[in-house]
Amino acid sequence: MRLSFRITPAACSVLFAALLVPGAFSQGSLTIGNTSFLPGSAGQQYAVQLTATGGTPPYTWSATGQLPPGVLLLSSGVITGTPSTSGTFTFTVTVRDSGGATASKQVSITIGGTIASQITISNTTLPSGTVGQVYSQQLSATGGVIPYQWTAGQGLPSFLSLLSSGVLSGTPTSAGTFSFSVQVTDSANRSGAGQIQLTIQPANLSITTVSPLFVGTVGTAYAQPFSASGGTPPYTWSIVSGNPDGLTLDPASGNLAGTPQSAGPFAFTVQVTDSKGATAIGQFSIVVNTPTLSILVGGSLAAGAVGAPYNQKLPLQATGGTPPYTWSITSAPVPGLTFNPSTLVLSGTPTTAGAFSLTVQVADTANATASRNLSLTIAAAGLTITTPRALPDGVLNNSYSQQLSASGGQPPYRWAATGLPAGLTINTSTGLISGTATAAGPFGIAITVSDSALANYSDRFTINITLPQPPAITLSGLPSTVSPAQQYNLQISLATPYPAPITGQAIITFSPDSGPTDRTIQFSGGGTTANFAIATGSTTLNTPLAIQTGSVSGTLTVSLVLQAGGIDITPSPAPSLTAQLPKAAPVIRSVQVTRSNNTVNVIVTGYSTAREVTQAVFKFNAASGQTLQSTASSITVDVTNLFGTWFLDPANSQFGSVFIFTQPFTIQGDPNAVLPVSVTLTNRVGSTTGNISQ
Repeated sequence: MRLSFRITPAACSVLFAALLVPGAFSQGSLTIGNTSFLPGSAGQQYAVQLTATGGTPPYTWSATGQLPPGVLLLSSGVITGTPSTSGTFTFTVTVRDSGGATASKQVSITIGGTIASQITISNTTLPSGTVGQVYSQQLSATGGVIPYQWTAGQGLPSFLSLLSSGVLSGTPTSAGTFSFSVQVTDSANRSGAGQIQLTIQPANLSITTVSPLFVGTVGTAYAQPFSASGGTPPYTWSIVSGNPDGLTLDPASGNLAGTPQSAGPFAFTVQVTDSKGATAIGQFSIVVNTPTLSILVGGSLAAGAVGAPYNQKLPLQATGGTPPYTWSITSAPVPGLTFNPSTLVLSGTPTTAGAFSLTVQVADTANATASRNLSLTIAAAGLTITTPRALPDGVLNNSYSQQLSASGGQPPYRWAATGLPAGLTINTSTGLISGTATAAGPFGIAITVSDSALANYSDRFTINITLPQPPAITLSGLPSTVSPAQQYNLQISLATPYPAPITGQAIITFSPDSGPTDRTIQFSGGGTTANFAIATGSTTLNTPLAIQTGSVSGTLTVSLVLQAGGIDITPSPAPSLTAQLPKAAPVIRSVQVTRSNNTVNVIVTGYSTAREVTQAVFKFNAASGQTLQSTASSITVDVTNLFGTWFLDPANSQFGSVFIFTQPFTIQGDPNAVLPVSVTLTNRVGSTTGNISQ
């Protein structure tokens, strides 16, 4: 008996996958792990991590229902927060994997304890402070959900500040009782307020001037200010015992001033009174000397140098005796310098180096005299390096020689240098830089010259070690037309060996004929760039480079960037190769058949460099002893839009033009009686047929 069957194509689909990408498939069904959670407490931090197995990570979590107030579920699966209410809370958690699969589970969390909703400030009356002494106090509160945030309101003294943590600190500058408001807010955004009382005590009144006072001289104006601290200004000053002859104490300013009339030591008692009537006293003494002629020196003489103009007013002042005064230098003069007795200026151009001692004398109208010795150092001419700071260029691995020179100071000189290119040294006695540079590039050098008097001079110099002209560079190994999904070995070679190691980077660029780029085009080590090296004296790569073509038609270019000694030596234009991957008919790699109930699935794996498949033709035979309706032995399916959508999606550039095409057919009758024979895929370039083995 013969039976007839009708084959009806179901809705076709294209299933795509990264054929050569490990880990692209899900592992088992998606399941939520253990959800038995420890209880929490109101007002205390709570955190627990949800887990899942199966599916395709990464996972994304969400929740529906009532979580404890103050607690939330992060997308990473962490339940966290500070519960603000006790009780048992039931809700549903859902996990979604990267493939869209989901799993849900109902969970419960029990929160114990209670939180006082009223927030009360505990310490509204603070310990007192003292003017001028650092003050610090922690405010505290009860109730609510910690942590708290503190803010100051009206009345906070300017010398205090309140941190958000509740620390009140500062250095009081005035006494008194201060009242100011503060507000505290808990983590549940509940707040409380209070009025803070703080008393600042004044510092104790005291006289800060120290005895004995500085010496005075009969007939010479004298002034000594007195000062106090503490108490409550303003102050009133007075002398309550003793009498320094010729001096008076100003009650308001506390300034002891006048012209002493008698010589000798004087002892007296000073009292200060503040605006509140508090008093403090101090015992003081002052010595008043008989005036004698003397020279006061107010500073040191500036050093000079041979050949450099010198102009210095001598820091001299006469005291005592009977003015007017007459000045002179009684020692041997400094060669090249003259002294003006009217202006006390020593000037000129020194001609001799050395350390000189000057004896200066002053005489008054009574012919009394006084002398002082002053020292003056005249240095040799300034030490300097006269060689230009930009030293002549050198060439890598070539001999180099440059003589440095200096002037001034006291020869002979000693030389030192840091930062010289590798291979170069400096002769410490002669200052000759010489050797064979083994490193290229610009170098900054610090050079120091020292003389026999241990003076030294340092300066910055530069030297540029250039590279020799690189030889011709050849890039080969990639034909002008390449096949899809093939590997080609690249060769990089130099015409002649180079005296320095060459490093470089090969770069792939690809311009597809249509659609997004093909990210399967890469070097054998992965990526579109590959580093390489050519050793010193060699003409070929240390390690070969290989490039893998993709499955999309277009123009592929490989170019080189080269460096030696950290310097770019890439020729212009840069070495490069260009290859064309042409459009071709679709390629069928495999055809598989699966059966399920009355459905036969034909699964085609392949690629199309033209990024186009317009038609799929399926041929069928009947199993032995069966027949097919004549119109159903060959079925044609238009797949233009189906494949076009896939190929033009930028997200699929990681697959090039590789596809897995599944076409289901519904069988009316026994599906085992229908035998798929072949499938033919067509684009505008041509057609390819793949046979199906039975």
